Amino acid sequence: MLSKLLQSRLVFVTGKGGVGKTSFSAALGMVSATQGKKTLVVEVDNFHPSLTSIFQIKPQYKPTKITSMLSICNIVWKEALEDWLYQTIPISHVVRLIRKNKIAMLFLDATPGAREIVILSKIVELCDQFDQVIVDLPASGHALGFLRVPITAIKLMRSGPIHERAKQVLKVFGHHHTNMVLVALPEEMVINETLEFWQKIHKEIPAMQPPHIVLNRASLPSLSEEEENLLNMLEQSSSQSSSLREILRAGRWEQGLENATVEAQERIKKITSSDLLFTRLGKLGGLGGGNNKIVQQMQAAITRSIQKQRGQV
Repeated sequence: MLSKLLQSRLVFVTGKGGVGKTSFSAALGMVSATQGKKTLVVEVDNFHPSLTSIFQIKPQYKPTKITSMLSICNIVWKEALEDWLYQTIPISHVVRLIRKNKIAMLFLDATPGAREIVILSKIVELCDQFDQVIVDLPASGHALGFLRVPITAIKLMRSGPIHERAKQVLKVFGHHHTNMVLVALPEEMVINETLEFWQKIHKEIPAMQPPHIVLNRASLPSLSEEEENLLNMLEQSSSQSSSLREILRAGRWEQGLENATVEAQERIKKITSSDLLFTRLGKLGGLGGGNNKIVQQMQAAITRSIQKQRGQV
């Protein structure tokens, strides 16, 4: 899975809100950059960009360099529309007239699918400027509607610039160097939504390759048989001190997390074998470590997995 993602020109990342999709996008981008790829991590029209807390730089519309090989940006609608207008109507004074015309701008803003096509068109354009573009999409509920727009646009508009751009976007969707990642947690509701999204993408955007799944904050088996027997004995004991009750509660909590991870993996494997597991990551440097420290750990975990696949460890 990782080798396939690192070879991709375009990677879409989504998942239910709060699962760590932005952290994964940033970590994957950092790994690609360290391997010598000119990499761009993209946020989509985000009023409060999430990448700011990771890189301590607020992403702008134009790519901003983090390192010599890694850049970030935030593709906002208004600026992407201006670019699109200049490409569609290559006459500067006409574009300026359109931008100043409030009715024309309201019409463009209200045209169904226009925002999505314009932003996707910009993403496709950026693929020609970078070796790899990683797109941190909105949460999965909104991401599906966002990615469905090109198909809808082609059906509704038989010709014209939006029709042509939609065709270009769909062609990129269907390329073998375009991949998607769904980030999930080992929680029943999150897994339900992840698997439902996987099936919808596979059915409604058949040109796109089936998504990969990343299971974040997983709990690997850690309790030995003796420890499980001890927990059972403590639970059956009629006299428990407060300290023993705490031990029992902590043990059962850990056991529950491990069982949830196993169940999530089993459900994922019923539809795809293309998955990646991240164990729960702590914040380096203590509780104040911050999101950037989490991303550093995720980057290290991805690097170790790649080295393991290549037989380097």
